[in-house]
Amino acid sequence: MTSNHAERREFAAATLVIGVGVARVCLVLWSSLKANGGPGFPLDDPWIHLQFARNLREFGAFSYFRNEMVTAGSTSPLYTILLSVGFFFTSNEMLLSYVLGITFFAVSGLFFWLLLRRLVPDRPVFALAGMLVFLLEPRMEWAALSGMETTLFIAGVLASIYFFAAREWRILPVILGMLLWIRPEGVVLIAILGAGAVYGAYFGRRPHPERPSPAAPGALWPESRLSIGLLLLIAAAYFIMNYSLSGSLFPNTYAAKIKFYASGTPDFPARVFAFLTGGHMTVLAIFGAIGALMALRDVVQTRRAEPFLLLCWIVLMFLAYWRNLPYLFQEGRYMMPVIPAFLILGLLGASSTGDFLQRRLFAKSGLRRYSLVSCALVLVPIAQFFLGGEAMKVRYAEACRYISDRQVKTAHWLHDNLPGEAVVATHDIGAIGFYSGRRVVDMVGLVSPEMIPNLHNLDSLRAFLVRKRVTHLAVLRNWFEVVNVNSLFRTDEAHPEIMEVFAFDPFRLHVVPGNVGAIEQLALAYLARGESRTAIALLTGAIRLDPLSSRIHMYLGLALLSAGKTVEGESSLRQSLEIQPTLLEARAALAQVEAARGNRK
Repeated sequence: MTSNHAERREFAAATLVIGVGVARVCLVLWSSLKANGGPGFPLDDPWIHLQFARNLREFGAFSYFRNEMVTAGSTSPLYTILLSVGFFFTSNEMLLSYVLGITFFAVSGLFFWLLLRRLVPDRPVFALAGMLVFLLEPRMEWAALSGMETTLFIAGVLASIYFFAAREWRILPVILGMLLWIRPEGVVLIAILGAGAVYGAYFGRRPHPERPSPAAPGALWPESRLSIGLLLLIAAAYFIMNYSLSGSLFPNTYAAKIKFYASGTPDFPARVFAFLTGGHMTVLAIFGAIGALMALRDVVQTRRAEPFLLLCWIVLMFLAYWRNLPYLFQEGRYMMPVIPAFLILGLLGASSTGDFLQRRLFAKSGLRRYSLVSCALVLVPIAQFFLGGEAMKVRYAEACRYISDRQVKTAHWLHDNLPGEAVVATHDIGAIGFYSGRRVVDMVGLVSPEMIPNLHNLDSLRAFLVRKRVTHLAVLRNWFEVVNVNSLFRTDEAHPEIMEVFAFDPFRLHVVPGNVGAIEQLALAYLARGESRTAIALLTGAIRLDPLSSRIHMYLGLALLSAGKTVEGESSLRQSLEIQPTLLEARAALAQVEAARGNRK
């Protein structure tokens, strides 16, 4: 009875701590709602899941437009299915996404505590303090409100490692099978835990003198065969669904993003290092290094595999993304699932450091029994994480406003101003697909797998858009700079990343190659600083690379006029108007030249 009473008290305390974490997330959301005057997401992708989920709910098809665009375009089929079920209870897509994200954030906190409690079984207070560290981690709060499957995946990862540590071989394979349906990176954890099970079967864990030896994986093989069969069945269903919908084992998004971001960032390792050690992570990162060394020691000396498996999860996820998708953006959301593992290693390092200090400083006291030194060490990360959350609160609201002012605003304009049969091509298919009510053609292949082989080829893109009978384009200027036609709609030009809508005319519309656009932007920066000669040299080079852009000819004309070369500037402005007679900025500049000439006469 005493043991049960203690367990109930611990669980009640854990529930209270989870409540604190959830309250903190709700405060971040409330702050964003007040700052922006309404709900939002910090990225465009949540509406991709929502669009698939709504069509699954209404048409019974895994389709991106009614039941007419069936494709494996959702990175997380299970999350999409959960959203579709949620649409039976509410039509409010924002509320639904927030509730699911926060719920799985709380579930993640629970499994984080259960796993840490198992790894430090004699330190209940320390485990509760460690759970508070996780719940206050600013990027976990961002993930909970992102509208994405991130917290669901993190909950699945933590649950899988916990059931592995608890030797629940009947449950573990089923959880791992479901993890694959949440994100394709689940394959990595399946491989890690599979290797861990083999390690345990051959070597086992040396028994602790005060605890019964846990059963090795092989000991439960007869009882676990059914669960392993379920794992294979669930995984097979996942691969069969993707292949039948799009002809690939993994979702379209996997291949599309790998192809689109193939160039990567050369400093990706340095960015990941800063992601795990910078800012609010500085103190915990020191303990994390200690925890990583302990994990290596334990797997050799005591055969305790769980901390080493956490380290393997961090390393292999890093290597997988470094090889395939070396980008760390949007608060590092692709690498967020390794944060809990790093936090646990850090907490284990703090616990070990606390033991060392107690032996050295408080050997004659009774403090060791209650691990007060270890708990005190965790107070610093808790304070850092809390302060980091205050900064995250501001960044989250700004990101939501950023997306709402571009993608969401454009989507509503398309809905209100285009005919119902319009076909809109865009590279940001989320909000535009969900709110515009128009058929969407994906220019980067997330839901249009036939586009993937042609990424980065503008001629192939034009042919693809013609085949798809596109009537309009909706693009961010820094992604696809469209020239030679006037925009029908554009977002505020006073802010970066302008979203524009164009009527698609394949004979006149021109997309500036990315390298030429970069030269153009650099030239404009020099022109703004009054360095006309450098701007002229850059723009002249850009025209040699792309002579079909009316805008570059216009900018060259303006640069020449700024340098006092009126005749050459007028000639460039007239060339831009030959390509695009409706280019108002060029007409206005030319009118000023003619007016100045008239005044001189």
